[in-house]
Amino acid sequence: MKKPLFFSATAGMLHGNKLAMRKWNWGIIWLSLVVTLTLCLTACSNQSSTPKQDKVIKLGTLSTIEPFVTALKEELVAKGYKVEVVMFDANNMPAIATKDGNISGFIHNHLPWIETFNKEKGSQLTMMKPYLAYYRMAIYSSKHKSLDELPKGAQIALPNDPTNLERDLMFLQELKLLTLKPKSGTFYTPLDIKENPRNIKLIETEISTTARSINDADAVMCPATRIKAAGLDPNVFLAEDPTTKDFPVGLTVDVKSVDEPWVKDAMKILASDEMRAKFDKIFGGSMVLYPK
Repeated sequence: MKKPLFFSATAGMLHGNKLAMRKWNWGIIWLSLVVTLTLCLTACSNQSSTPKQDKVIKLGTLSTIEPFVTALKEELVAKGYKVEVVMFDANNMPAIATKDGNISGFIHNHLPWIETFNKEKGSQLTMMKPYLAYYRMAIYSSKHKSLDELPKGAQIALPNDPTNLERDLMFLQELKLLTLKPKSGTFYTPLDIKENPRNIKLIETEISTTARSINDADAVMCPATRIKAAGLDPNVFLAEDPTTKDFPVGLTVDVKSVDEPWVKDAMKILASDEMRAKFDKIFGGSMVLYPK
């Protein structure tokens, strides 16, 4: 028995609608996949071209270095990073904060100081290469015009941390103001003074405060940056230490951070002609850049 005509037509329509629906569903699925893939590729492209990240880069500094670290911050911000400058008032605090993971890195202490800190604290702070610059170190006085004017029993203030204290003692020996015997420990200390013909009195101070003694002591031995910060001319001194170029300063981070994108970008910024020009303007010769 033949089926009614209207039934066959209706069945055909239903069958056709099902096919159409299937095609429509597959079309929606493919369109969704294309849109999702496009969004993923766009996101990956943006991540590779713009190094933005949620983590805040914290750069430690002291007052004498702060203007330059702030200039570095501005350049990193322009590249999409979130950056904060963290101020400290003691010489060793940026290193301690980096070791403890409280800040991302700093520019301040010289390499021999960092190496000594690592040995004493069991840390792995790393100064990135190429090194940036070095501090000028000299003997300054507000009372005397030359070393010959230093009286017997003259008081000389100098930093008390091991590396800088040793360097200053060796410089005083080079100037023939005293003689050292073979060192009794890892570093020279005042206990290793063999001869002191002028009976010079050494006043050990925390390096960030040494320059403040310039009006009380006969002379001070400290970085030119500290003298400049005290409002004095860093180019007027009794004698300048020629070994300062062997004490490099640069961006210092924990060893775990050396391959982070922000560190690589920071090193590119520090090597740029624009940033080096800012460095010279900020420090006015109190720190000296290494040649490129």
